[in-house]
Amino acid sequence: MSQSDPEPLHLVCFRWGTRYGADYVNRLHAMVTRHLKSPFVFHCVTDEASGLSPGIVPHPLPADHFNGNWNKLMMFQENFLDLKGRNAVLLDLDLVILDDLSFLHSEPDKDFMIARNWAPGVRGNSSVYRLRIGSHTQVWHDFIADSSGNIESFHGKNRSFGDQQWMNHAIADYAYFPAGKIVSFKRHCGAKSLEIKLPLFGTVSTARFGSAKPPQGTAIVLFHGDPLPPDVRDKPSGRWKHAPFVAEHWR
Repeated sequence: MSQSDPEPLHLVCFRWGTRYGADYVNRLHAMVTRHLKSPFVFHCVTDEASGLSPGIVPHPLPADHFNGNWNKLMMFQENFLDLKGRNAVLLDLDLVILDDLSFLHSEPDKDFMIARNWAPGVRGNSSVYRLRIGSHTQVWHDFIADSSGNIESFHGKNRSFGDQQWMNHAIADYAYFPAGKIVSFKRHCGAKSLEIKLPLFGTVSTARFGSAKPPQGTAIVLFHGDPLPPDVRDKPSGRWKHAPFVAEHWR
């Protein structure tokens, strides 16, 4: 790279187990390619690199990795992927990118930026964050000093989740991406239908009426938990409405 070339932004995703196939990684890479016009490198840390598209840089997940989202805390290692001093953006696999991603470059002097969380008591959503590799290394060091105890104390609904609770504990000051760029499918897209209990029919969902639509100006829609994007791409799923924007953008 010549001195006149801009430093690429590094995009990182993690994939392990069977919940997400290689197609999730490939779709994410394709969406980034469409919506990030500045130079970037796309990395996937995974226990199974087969089936990944050309242009994705695979990295092996350590054999002694954790169960669940705790693996994402590896980003806070001092020289993660030999990227010390460079900016890297963590992207979860279950998100849909709709529009320009240049906001990921906002406030480049900040060592850490994250999507704002909507849940009480948790400041950031770890589906999307940007980190200058080598900063905030206490997040990793303090976690692995007593990983079993920290998982027990900070896990979410089950022990496979809790990385964002740990980050909330370990990082004092958060900076946030611009408001309205990153939203929740469940909270912000009008996706949740009513469920009505009828004496003769049991519980009836109104999900078949209407569709989910992101607010204007949205760049990324987060699908945290269930449903996943393909569940609502072509039809409703349980109490969640059909989301036509998934078919348009999740490709």
